[in-house]
Amino acid sequence: MASVSTQKKTGLRRVIFYDLSGRRSAIHVGKISMPSAREIAGHVQHLVVCRKSGTDYRRSTTDWVERIRQDWPNLASRLGEFGLIAFKVWSDPSFTDFAESLIACRSDVKPNTVKAWKQTAEKVRLFFGNRTIRSLTAKDGSDFLRWLNSPVEHGGAGHTASTPSKHLTIAKGFLNEAVDAEILAGNPFQKVKGDRTVDKRRRRFITVEQIDSVISSTEDVELRAVIALSRWGGLRTPSEPFALEWSHIDWQRLRITVPAVKTKLRELPLFPELVPYLKALHESGVQNLFVFPRLRQFTDANLRKQMSRLIRRSGMTVWPKLFQNIRSSRQTELEERFPRKTVCAWMGNSETVADQHYLQVLDEHFDRAVVGESAAVWLHC
Repeated sequence: MASVSTQKKTGLRRVIFYDLSGRRSAIHVGKISMPSAREIAGHVQHLVVCRKSGTDYRRSTTDWVERIRQDWPNLASRLGEFGLIAFKVWSDPSFTDFAESLIACRSDVKPNTVKAWKQTAEKVRLFFGNRTIRSLTAKDGSDFLRWLNSPVEHGGAGHTASTPSKHLTIAKGFLNEAVDAEILAGNPFQKVKGDRTVDKRRRRFITVEQIDSVISSTEDVELRAVIALSRWGGLRTPSEPFALEWSHIDWQRLRITVPAVKTKLRELPLFPELVPYLKALHESGVQNLFVFPRLRQFTDANLRKQMSRLIRRSGMTVWPKLFQNIRSSRQTELEERFPRKTVCAWMGNSETVADQHYLQVLDEHFDRAVVGESAAVWLHC
């Protein structure tokens, strides 16, 4: 519940509340009367509840927001920084300023999302410069996509595969926010479509023998267990293993509850291949709430660097899409043994996503088909 705090010496007041991410925050409202400060606190609390629940603001709060936009822009701006109202009072901002301001005030999104947004904002800055949002057209969106796809030597950004489409999608999201903020009547990039075709040439099936070789090249029990969970558990690495707690592992029922970052909690079997690595880690003497207390301090880049080093030490070439191909290999493998609906429930993805991004057609599938056909032809003759 929002409350009011008053400094004894100065009489300055603050509205104390818990923001959208659950953190205790404050907005300074100056030397105003207590009834006025409490009125602000009531509206702020209502804004937080509505933003979390996705419900509409009550009429009195809507009217109050409109008043402070005109009479108290600093307060409106602070509410915008917390994501409680349209984050800034704009007339016709540059696309770059708008995108960067949006990113700065969205404390409710995951760090990896912020990272991706910042990368797109940088592309927006390089291509559009100081162009204002209201000056943008559908042609500008097409030109932006063409620039993202063009080689560097031709003056483009030099991106390939699905990267240009990803940047375009995020840029569209920035403009959708401008529509919500009533700066734009419609999204000028809405009809511009990128190529989201998945580049299957980068897929690799990582065999059990390859993973065994990689695991054998290190004595680090945490690293060995992370690799095992990625290959035999199919976890999204590093986000899901690093969020894993020992309480999530049910040794009696032989199940693991995965604290998924993209979907709701899901259960998967404690596959026999995982047991020795998790038990070795559990018995290593390190007592902690988390399964990987040391490695979870690593960044994604640090873990990929460690994994790449182990692969090269094993005498192999580092494969593309390092951990996604490991997860993809496990899903492809499990589909041979269990119904697709079951496998997707374990992996935490949909059947559509599995088809597009994970399932692989292997040489052994062709070999089995040829052997079967040959035998049938021979018997027929």
